[in-house]
Amino acid sequence: MINKNLLSIVIIIVLSTNVMSQDFFEKGQYIQPNFLDKNYLVDKNFDVLHYKLDAFLAMEDSSFSGDMNIKVLITQQSDSITLNALGLVFTSLKVNDIDANYNMYSSQEKFTVFLPRTYNASETLDVKISYYRDLTTLNLPYNKKGYYWFRKNLDSKIEENIGYTMSEPYDARLWMPCFDDPSDKATCEINVTVPDGYQAGSNGLLIDVIQNPNNTLTYKWREDLPIATYLMVISASRYSIYKQYYKRVSNPSDSIEIVNYMWQVDSAGSTWNAVQAFTRVPYMMEIFSTIFGEYPFVKYGHAVAYPFYYGGMEHQTLTTIHRGWISVNAYPFYDDYIAHELAHQWWGNLVTCRTFKDIWLNEGFATYSEILWREMAFGIQSRDELLNRYTRFSDQSWQYAIYDPESQGLYLFTSNVYQKAGWVLHMLRNLVGDSLFFDILMNYRNLHAYGTATTEDFINVVNSTTQKDYNWFFNQWIYGRGWLKLAYETSYDENLKDFIISIAQVQDNSWPTYKMPIDIKFYFTNKDTIITIWDSLRVQNFVFNFQNRPDSIKIDPDKKVLKQIISQPVLVENNHIQNFYLYQNYPNPFNSTTEIRFDLLSNSYVKLIVYNLLGSEVQTLLDEYKPAGFYSIKFNAEKFSTGVYYYRLLTFPKDTKKLPIQSKDNSAQIRKMILIK
Repeated sequence: MINKNLLSIVIIIVLSTNVMSQDFFEKGQYIQPNFLDKNYLVDKNFDVLHYKLDAFLAMEDSSFSGDMNIKVLITQQSDSITLNALGLVFTSLKVNDIDANYNMYSSQEKFTVFLPRTYNASETLDVKISYYRDLTTLNLPYNKKGYYWFRKNLDSKIEENIGYTMSEPYDARLWMPCFDDPSDKATCEINVTVPDGYQAGSNGLLIDVIQNPNNTLTYKWREDLPIATYLMVISASRYSIYKQYYKRVSNPSDSIEIVNYMWQVDSAGSTWNAVQAFTRVPYMMEIFSTIFGEYPFVKYGHAVAYPFYYGGMEHQTLTTIHRGWISVNAYPFYDDYIAHELAHQWWGNLVTCRTFKDIWLNEGFATYSEILWREMAFGIQSRDELLNRYTRFSDQSWQYAIYDPESQGLYLFTSNVYQKAGWVLHMLRNLVGDSLFFDILMNYRNLHAYGTATTEDFINVVNSTTQKDYNWFFNQWIYGRGWLKLAYETSYDENLKDFIISIAQVQDNSWPTYKMPIDIKFYFTNKDTIITIWDSLRVQNFVFNFQNRPDSIKIDPDKKVLKQIISQPVLVENNHIQNFYLYQNYPNPFNSTTEIRFDLLSNSYVKLIVYNLLGSEVQTLLDEYKPAGFYSIKFNAEKFSTGVYYYRLLTFPKDTKKLPIQSKDNSAQIRKMILIK
C-alpha cells in the first residue's frame, strides 16, 4: 500500500493533476493513530476457517449493517473465544444456532463470546452475528473508519455516491466482527447488497448477481484462497467496468480476467483515463509471473476511489487506488506504484507478514518489485534512476532499524520499510548473485504460499538456498540502525608503485560497523578496471600495485551498496611558495586525542582551526604570532562525536604581529582527520 497524507493535500493534488516530486502517499507517516495500533489477541485458542459476510450498504448515507458467520476450529479446550470489533452494535449472537452471551470491551476493540459448552480441540463451531455500525460515540480520526462513504458532489469532484472499505493495519474490526490480525488467514464469502444501479466489487470471483424484489442487487463474491482480514474489501459505487486479460506465462491458452472499476467519466476522459493508466498491467503481470512464479489468484483488478486518504491498497485480487493515479497529466508517473500494488499480490497477499513488526516483508518486497519492473521493462538505466530516487538519507526514519518500526517510536508505514528495505533486497541480490537471489524468492514463495512468514523465516530461506550463513547481513541491515557512511583518501608511492586507499566508516557509533563487498573502479588513460574489496572495519587501508597512478577512482560504480560517500575537500594551496609544511596528524584515525605538527619556515602570524564535515568551525587551536620553527599541537576531541574533521593551517606575512585581514598573500593548507570513539 502507498502512503497516507492529509486530505487537503490529496484534494490539491487530484484537482491540479500535477505529479508530486515525492511518492504519492502510500500509507505514509503523516497521520499518527490515536487508537490501538496492535492486536492483543495473538495468543488465541482457535483458528478461523471461513468468514461469510452478508453486507447491506444503503449508499444514500453511511449506514452499514451485516450478518457475519465465522467458522472456527477450536485448537485447545475452551469455553470462550475472543474476537475483534469496534463501533459495531450486535443485535444477535449465536453459536451453532444457540443464543450465546458475550462481553464487549470497546476500549480494547474486542469482545468475548461465552460458548454454550466446553469445546475440545479439533471441534468446529459457527459464530453468527447480526450487527450494524454506529461510530457516533467514538472520537475516531478521519482516516480510521474502516468503511468510508461520500455523497455525490460535483463541486468536490465526487461524481457518484461511493462507499469502500480500507482496513490496514487493524480497521477491519470497524466494519465486521473478525479476528483482526495478519497471522490468521481464512477463506471468505462477501455478499454485498446495494441499490439498483450500483456495482459492488470484492475479493475472489463473482459467483452470482441476484436481483432482489426491493430494488436492490446482491453481488456474491467468494475467495477460496486464504486471506488476512486487512486484505478483505468492499468497493461500491455507480461504476463503469473496464476489463483486461493477462495470458498466463505458464499456460498462454488460459487467461486471468482483470476487472477495473471507475466512474464513467474516468474511463477514457480528458482529465482521468483509466484505460490509459492500466494499459501496462497485463505486461506487469507477465513480468512478475516470470520472475516470482505464476500469478497466484483467480482474478485481478482495481477499484478507483475518491476521496481516498491513501495512494493505493493491495486488497487481495482487487487493489484500491486513488483517482489521482489515473490522471492524464500524470501518466505514466504512477506506473511504478501500480506495479507496487500488483507485486503485493505475491508479497503481502500470497505470503503475508505474520506480524506488522515484519511489515518490510510486504512493503520492501513490493518496492523492490517496482525496481525490477523498471529493469525488466526498460533496462538498467531506468532501474538506477528509480534507485536514485529511492535513496533518502535525509528521511529521519532511515536512521532506525527496518524491523519493528513501532517499537522504535516510528509510525508503521515510513520510507524505512519501503525504500530502505527495497535497497536491502537490492544489496542481497548483488551479494548472492542473480541466480541465487531469484531462487531465494521462489523458495520463499513456495515454502510460505497462502500462509504467513516472519523475518526469521525469510533469513532461513536465504541461508538454506545459498548454503551460507547470512545472518550477519540481516543483523546489519534489518535489525541494525542507519546506513553505511564512507570517507576515504588516496595516495600513490612512485617508488613501490603502490596505490593506497584509506577507507573509514564514519557512521554513528550506535550504527553497525558494516561488512560488505564494495567494488572500486580505477580509471586509467587506456583502460579501466574494477576490483572488489571487503570492507569490514571502521578504518581499513587497501593497497593496489599499479605501474601508473589511476587518473581517478569511483567507489561502488554500479550502485550495489546503500552508502553515503562523504565529500572530500582537495588540498588547498596558493600559487606562491608556502612558508610552512603541515604534517598529517598522528595518530589518525584517533580516539579523543591526536597531535598536529607543522614546520614554520619564517616568522608568521598563524591560525590553526578545526572544522567539522559541514565546514563549520568547531575549535581554534592556534591564533598568534610564531617565530620560525617546529610545532606540535595537541587536539583533544573528547567532547566531539565520531566523524570526519579537517584542520586548516593559515599563515600571514612574516611582519604581521596583530590579527591580520586575510589577503592574497596568505598561505593555507588543509588536511583531514578521522575521530573514532
